Amino acid sequence: MHKRKIDMADEIYVINVGGYIGDSTRSEIEYARSQGKAVRYLEEA
Repeated sequence: MHKRKIDMADEIYVINVGGYIGDSTRSEIEYARSQGKAVRYLEEA
């Protein structure tokens, strides 16, 4: 379901409090990038 939402979005915004990104979120980020979506972060890694 998340990947379908990514397909509909222009970009994704990652809420990475403390710089933490879990495995499923990392997978979604990789998917978004592979689809040419912009990825923005709450906190820079």
